[in-house]
Amino acid sequence: MPTSSDLIRAAREAFNRAIAEKDARRIRPLLAPSYHLITGRSDQFHGADEEEIRWAKLFIEDPSAVYRRTPREIAANETWGIAEELGGWQGEYSINGELVRASGVYAAKWQRTQNGNWVLQAEIFTTINFDEACIPPDPI
Repeated sequence: MPTSSDLIRAAREAFNRAIAEKDARRIRPLLAPSYHLITGRSDQFHGADEEEIRWAKLFIEDPSAVYRRTPREIAANETWGIAEELGGWQGEYSINGELVRASGVYAAKWQRTQNGNWVLQAEIFTTINFDEACIPPDPI
């Protein structure tokens, strides 16, 4: 029987495959309805439906865009059906026609649904390494 960690790793790999194959429809079922995202440049987005639309738009506007998240550690509270995933990410995308790379770390919060699937409640990405052409966050 797979552990919660195994199931979360499988869900993360499904997310990675959906990004690599540019299929936003396969991303939506991996997200809780109230999903919240803080990107590596500190942009914030809220809602699973909006996130599917955002990915679909990105895949059309920038076919070079690809991101991969690699879990390093998963800690689960089996009784409550919640878990934390920590890991590293790397991405490639285009800015003004120039391919750039960025990478960093992330934290994700998962919750088990009533039917036993794990979905993402929130993800926070922090950019650590980046090409010079990458755009930094807006000042606060």
